[in-house]
Amino acid sequence: MMVHMTTINDPNNERLRTLIEDAGLTQLAALAIFNRGMIKPYSESGWKAFLADRSSARWRRFDEALLIHAEKVLAKKIKAA
Repeated sequence: MMVHMTTINDPNNERLRTLIEDAGLTQLAALAIFNRGMIKPYSESGWKAFLADRSSARWRRFDEALLIHAEKVLAKKIKAA
């Protein structure tokens, strides 16, 4: 069985990186803001999986619903920056 790994990053994961960068936040500060109001907050390890390179075994796709939440809470920080 052949496994094909692509190094092309997912647009949702890329958007998350951009939001964090544009807000001038560290990954951990962005995680703290993202987790506010979440029923099940993400761990630092889980968060870093969204930010990892797609070719990494650690990588996880950042779901559309999570991206909507991230845009809502992190966009406020971009406006304030």
